[in-house]
Amino acid sequence: MPTAACDHHSAASRRRLRVCFIVSLAVLLLLVVAVAVLAITALRPHPADTTISTIRLTSVSLSPSRLSLNVTLDVVLSIRNPSPVASFTHDAGHAEVYYHGTLAADANVPPGRISAGSTNVVTVRLTVLADRLAGYAPQLYGDLLGGAGDVSLTVRTTVPGTVTVLGLLRHHAVVLTVCDVVVNVRRPGAQSSSCQYRTKF
Repeated sequence: MPTAACDHHSAASRRRLRVCFIVSLAVLLLLVVAVAVLAITALRPHPADTTISTIRLTSVSLSPSRLSLNVTLDVVLSIRNPSPVASFTHDAGHAEVYYHGTLAADANVPPGRISAGSTNVVTVRLTVLADRLAGYAPQLYGDLLGGAGDVSLTVRTTVPGTVTVLGLLRHHAVVLTVCDVVVNVRRPGAQSSSCQYRTKF
């Protein structure tokens, strides 16, 4: 009888050990999966975005009688990198300004590097090409001289670059932004804008 009791006790101990081993293994697997999911989420590149902080009209010269126009404006862009672990090094980009769907001005966006979680401010100077707006001259003169002095523009920017995660993984990316902006020529700095952006990897 004592021998049978000992054998029973030993078998119960082995079952408990097996159960503890299985539970421990399951918990370990769950932890590994959770860490892997967190790592993938952290290492996945976050899309950068470009918004217009300010549009400043630096000079406006027009003569309705001679149908001549000279407008220079500074577009202040904020390029934001929301990723907590990746830097964004961008090559020279391109900015375009449209008036009623017609390209009015374009310029290059200078290259740069944005560290993780940071924002770079870039100023791009554009000169409106009067000959491109010849068909809209009466409407443009009306916007500049009449009413409240509001001019509706569309600004498109393309910024290509490379996202580097933890200095190891690299992804090519292109940040595309389209902003509808209303600029007031009578009150410098007065403007409203609505932007849409996307990043292509």
